[in-house]
Amino acid sequence: MGFAFAFLFPVGAIIIRTSTVRGLIWIHAGIQVFAWLLALTGLALGVYIAIYPDSLLTASNGHPIIGIIVIGSLAFQPITGYIHHLIYKKDKKRTFWAPLHVWWGRIFVTVGIINAGLGLELSGNTVKGEIAYGVIAGVIWIIWLAVVIWSTIKDGNDKSETGEKAYGYRKSIAYSDKSPESREMANV
Repeated sequence: MGFAFAFLFPVGAIIIRTSTVRGLIWIHAGIQVFAWLLALTGLALGVYIAIYPDSLLTASNGHPIIGIIVIGSLAFQPITGYIHHLIYKKDKKRTFWAPLHVWWGRIFVTVGIINAGLGLELSGNTVKGEIAYGVIAGVIWIIWLAVVIWSTIKDGNDKSETGEKAYGYRKSIAYSDKSPESREMANV
């Protein structure tokens, strides 16, 4: 769970903001779905451990409840992202679904990062292990936040699918080069 929340989810979000490779939306989606499947597996293991006799997890502990809410909430991310993508491809403008997808993800991934740390404490991990997770997760979260702020300032009021000028940058390169590959890239 910690790897999914403290590394994979933020990396998938950072890539969509900083990269300009062809098929970027599907790379982003693949990383995020893989991270969610890892987190879902962690949830299943957590439920198994919780029902095991003499478990440290109890109904009065907040970690499992928060985890169920976070994993359940993130299940909607691929749906909102895909709906936005389909409408954007048709209308060529950002939709209601884009900010919903982005902010829903930011909120629940941040809560998941915190909750993974609570899970380490609950599992009886060493203090050094908890500190290491906190430092690594905190640094990655700050990098993610910095990328979000940087891309928002850099892109201003861009109306492309992701709100990134990188998308428009690919098109401007493609239109200046009339090769079949570049024309195909312009239609990505």
